[in-house]
Amino acid sequence: MDRNLTLYQLSPERAAKIFDRIDVFNRGRTETNGKYVISMPTPYRPYYGFWRIFLNDNAPLFIRTLAVTFDAAAERAFALLQNCNVLLDVQDNAVFESCYGQSDDIIPFGKYRGKRLAEIFYVDPSYVLWLANKFVVETKRYEPLVLLAKKFAKVHFELTIQKKHISSVSRYIGEVGDKLKDMFLTVLNVRLQVDTYKADFYVDQNVLAADRDGNRFTFFVKAAARSQTPNALSCHSRKINTHEVLHLSSAKIMAHYESKGVHYTRLGYVKLV
Repeated sequence: MDRNLTLYQLSPERAAKIFDRIDVFNRGRTETNGKYVISMPTPYRPYYGFWRIFLNDNAPLFIRTLAVTFDAAAERAFALLQNCNVLLDVQDNAVFESCYGQSDDIIPFGKYRGKRLAEIFYVDPSYVLWLANKFVVETKRYEPLVLLAKKFAKVHFELTIQKKHISSVSRYIGEVGDKLKDMFLTVLNVRLQVDTYKADFYVDQNVLAADRDGNRFTFFVKAAARSQTPNALSCHSRKINTHEVLHLSSAKIMAHYESKGVHYTRLGYVKLV
């Protein structure tokens, strides 16, 4: 990923942290079929855009705007691509300047007449899928429009249909009973869970995390004290956040298991730095 981009109202230090998070997010993803791209803003276009670049296709497909801040745009892209194994990149907006103002994607008929495909895809993707798969082309005038709709249909499939092989890079680590030391794991998801073996509300955090090679780990961060409600952590507990990098000083391998083709290593006796 090229980090030498024109930064608009964004400090290099802040940008570097977000680039690092994108690098972590891309582990296990591939550019075999092209990539998704966040376009940087400019003084005249003060928003981050979301594009799809297909392999061997020189025409980037604009999908939607993301946000007006880099961190919010990255979070939105992460959410959109959570079920997709295509690489996420960041590029300068100059790469896409020639794509603005084109009229090939404007619908000339029907209830969305005068609207662009990206606008329609945002509010009514089923209409774009109909255009891609069922619309009968009676004149060559509409052929480019249908081809664009087919690209949006591919994007719709990539963003909505879960792929079991996204995390196939994950493998089992060590043997059950082994003790691991000095590990750095990136948090992928956190779920609150009440300890049912205790009478009061002791709310633990069930953590899914990955190492730099994409290997998946699950473990609990136990509650530090009792909570007033089963839906919130105690004020004495350390809150674990998605995308946070945790430093484990030590942990014990409790089990290995597989779910939907993904290998997981379950840890216990976790000590955080």
